[in-house]
Amino acid sequence: MCLDKCGDELILLPAIFRYANMDYVFASVLQAIAISLVIISYDIACQWFINLHKRIDADWPASLRPAPSTTLIPAIPKLHEPMHQRTKHQGYSFNYIPGSGLTDGECPERIWAPHNALANSTKTQGPGSRQDVLDDHFGFWNWLKYVGQGKTLVRRYKAAIADRNQQTEAHRSLTECLDRASVDEWEKLCCEWETEIYPKTKVSPYESETTGMGTLRCYVADILTTSTSDLGSPSEEGSRSRRGDTPLIWRDLFACNNGSSISGHGARA
Repeated sequence: MCLDKCGDELILLPAIFRYANMDYVFASVLQAIAISLVIISYDIACQWFINLHKRIDADWPASLRPAPSTTLIPAIPKLHEPMHQRTKHQGYSFNYIPGSGLTDGECPERIWAPHNALANSTKTQGPGSRQDVLDDHFGFWNWLKYVGQGKTLVRRYKAAIADRNQQTEAHRSLTECLDRASVDEWEKLCCEWETEIYPKTKVSPYESETTGMGTLRCYVADILTTSTSDLGSPSEEGSRSRRGDTPLIWRDLFACNNGSSISGHGARA
């Protein structure tokens, strides 16, 4: 048997489990919530979700089926996602799910390291005692999380506001450097892809088949992680833009690209 974490619930599963086990766990969780939009963070969401709706219609009892109005969005946690294939996987990335912010989907994994000692402490106990000990420890973990949410949310809110301002300025500066028609076309592609229900069939606008853009993305990442003293503060970037000067970030980017236009590659920073 093995333990799996689903939200605030700990699930006891067979050592070798099938989709049927996870379907039942997922269906049981859906019965306890009353929301119409559900983001599912699962290590193998790209496999498990493919035929989920078929299994719901064919195998799930009526009492466990979600409401027809429920929208399900599968996602792969950010630590696990790089280990999956890259082709057609953008749809499972938290980076491209509207409203997910900087969610990494790895919260259920963080419970294991502090509780590793429970393995030795409970392996000789009977089933009832073992379950009680696990319930006590994980219940305390959840209590600590809940009572600390006030400080956590305030800290993250302040960080999000500052980051929002910086990213908004960077996006505006880049957009002004690009051809308006290309920007409109890119925005249309992004909106159509983001609003399509899962599983998505449209070509992802975030996927590139050329190695050049991969190199370009790496260079952008290098620039954005450079110290702010080298790049200029957001206020300095705004002043440069108002004067009609190329923002420092994109000046360096264009220099890397040998002055060639990247207007056809999109507007989102």
